[in-house]
Amino acid sequence: MSLSKKNTIFSIITAMICLTSTVIAKTVNNNVPRDVEIGVGGDIKIEDVYRAKLEEIYEWHAHLHFESRYITEGRDNLSGKGIASLSSEFNYKEISIIPWVARGINTDYTEVNLNLVYGTKLLENLQVFAGYNSILSREANINSHDDEITLDLAYFHKKRFQILGSVYYSFDASGVFTNIALKKKYRLNNALSINLKAILGVNSGYVTDGHDGINYAQFRANFNYLIMKELELYAYTGYSLAVNRDNIRYTGDELLKNMFWGGIGLSYRF
Repeated sequence: MSLSKKNTIFSIITAMICLTSTVIAKTVNNNVPRDVEIGVGGDIKIEDVYRAKLEEIYEWHAHLHFESRYITEGRDNLSGKGIASLSSEFNYKEISIIPWVARGINTDYTEVNLNLVYGTKLLENLQVFAGYNSILSREANINSHDDEITLDLAYFHKKRFQILGSVYYSFDASGVFTNIALKKKYRLNNALSINLKAILGVNSGYVTDGHDGINYAQFRANFNYLIMKELELYAYTGYSLAVNRDNIRYTGDELLKNMFWGGIGLSYRF
């Protein structure tokens, strides 16, 4: 979905960003970390359904993030300008409520998302997450609103790597965007870990003025450092490669580019 579609208004809350970066927070009663991936629009992918049973009945996390570009669907939505976001993650058993607020850096853009996610385990190595996201945004005094439903699958292959699938449907655009990813995690010690991820994005009417089919390939390296039990520092760098870009026929492809970007942030568990 193009920026004008996926955007939305929020008030004067200046916040700070999130684009896909992986955060690992320690459990309360266990030294085994859990994976949480913070995504654009508060699209936080919780990759461990039963984390609450290892921790407490409920968990509350806060994430603060700065990013050099605001990239969704392989598109540089703010034309090279950065974004900052603040999000919270309230977990109760298999239910997660995730508010996300963001503001463009040196640009007139604000956005707020409210996500509701339910996760369950289908098979021993297969987990599914179903979600609803309400999106409000404002750019150049123009307000937008959209509602989306999401479906995420996480397959763990013998604890060696993960295969991830993400599908989200926009009611405003009446279209679907699909991401397929391969992810590998390396834990260097109790405090430091590295995640490598390759992603392929496919448009099916979600970006209404963009071409259908494969839109981009992305490669990311995420670094996570546990400062203390409650606080974690994370950073990432990524490269996005435009696929079949045709900005002559499709105006929505104008922001589809080959580009590097990165982000840095903090995650705190209350």
